[in-house]
Amino acid sequence: MKAQSLSQRLNLAVVGITLATLILSLIFVAFAYGLLFQFAPKLLSAEDAILPAPIEWGMYSVCIVLGSIAASVVATRVARRMVEPLETLAEAARQIAGGDLSARAALTTPAPTEASQMIADFNAMADRLEKAVDDIVTWNSLIAHELRTPVTILKGRLQGLAEGVFLPEPALLLSLHQQADALARLVEDLRVVSLLDSGRLQLRTVEIDLASEIEGLARLVERDLDKAGFGLRMTLTSGRCVADPVRLRQAVLALVDNALKYAEPCVLEVATRVSDADVAISVIDAGPGMPESLTARAFEPFRRGDDVDMKSGSGLGLAVVRGIAEAHGGHVSYERRDGRSAFTITLPRTC
Repeated sequence: MKAQSLSQRLNLAVVGITLATLILSLIFVAFAYGLLFQFAPKLLSAEDAILPAPIEWGMYSVCIVLGSIAASVVATRVARRMVEPLETLAEAARQIAGGDLSARAALTTPAPTEASQMIADFNAMADRLEKAVDDIVTWNSLIAHELRTPVTILKGRLQGLAEGVFLPEPALLLSLHQQADALARLVEDLRVVSLLDSGRLQLRTVEIDLASEIEGLARLVERDLDKAGFGLRMTLTSGRCVADPVRLRQAVLALVDNALKYAEPCVLEVATRVSDADVAISVIDAGPGMPESLTARAFEPFRRGDDVDMKSGSGLGLAVVRGIAEAHGGHVSYERRDGRSAFTITLPRTC
């Protein structure tokens, strides 16, 4: 049965109370006349009298008062049912303001459509607020955990240099530089993810040739791939699209970095595909693949596998890739192809 709106209920309540007052008053008048005719007919006005007798005036007054009282009782019950959703909502709001973010407004009786919708919207808002606060607490803990390792290493080695425990050898300085570089990348990834979550990541889109962009990117990663024992194969299809080249390079570099961390040394393939509606960039490696339990949530921040080898990263790289793809109006996907792992960024040709 469809719930009535608040205005409909108010109109029906006013009409109902008015009719109830009239009907109850008439009933009381009829009952009172019956008593007078039965026990005191002489007190009634004469048949040719223009005005009612005094006792009749009193009887009318008493009947109207009794009818009004009865109608007021009905009106109070109706008003209470209409006000109950607001009281429930106010109580839940006070509890949330007091720090109990789990408080929710609940209806014990049917309510008007507007009130039911208002409570549903309030509870949805409270759910989002509770999740946001929980996410902040979780993020603070995870960020502190991720920053602790490189900061501790830097602090220990710099202290060793200051105290003469370590000599300023090139290998040590290179290690310090690598830790500082990892820290800088972590901070940048955190910044990008936070901008994406808040919808404030600004793209500077231009028309680019996809194949040329990826070819230029290959020169940046070849050295790191060689050091790690990886080869590189490019399978490029030329085509133009509108994208932010800096953010696009950042996303592809994150996928390459992900392969360096988790894949076995192999020939890493970077491929592009161009269609009338969209373009796609795939990074394909011979890694072990992600566990099925991780696949559905792999692109969320700080998501990593349980294996020791899968805990080495910050868990932000794939989240950055997903965010950049979605900021362009596209998406990122993962699949296994002939025993290989393929991450694919799909973007519309025009943002």
